[in-house]
Amino acid sequence: MKKKEFKKIMSMIGKKEGISPEQVEREIQHAIDSGFNNSDISIRDNWEKVPYKGESPTAKEVIEYLCKKVREQQ
Repeated sequence: MKKKEFKKIMSMIGKKEGISPEQVEREIQHAIDSGFNNSDISIRDNWEKVPYKGESPTAKEVIEYLCKKVREQQ
């Protein structure tokens, strides 16, 4: 997914929710970090399925992964 596509998705969600695209991304990242750092091993194991490059998945990496999974199931 190109950065432009990701920004468009954040913008669409922001318009729907009445918040900025940056706030959308921050809230998504907060949810990701909460799940990724969960003390429940089974939850952390599920997050480990998401490919990422840094210390934890970014919002963009998670959305790319979820889009790929949806396409695979169609």
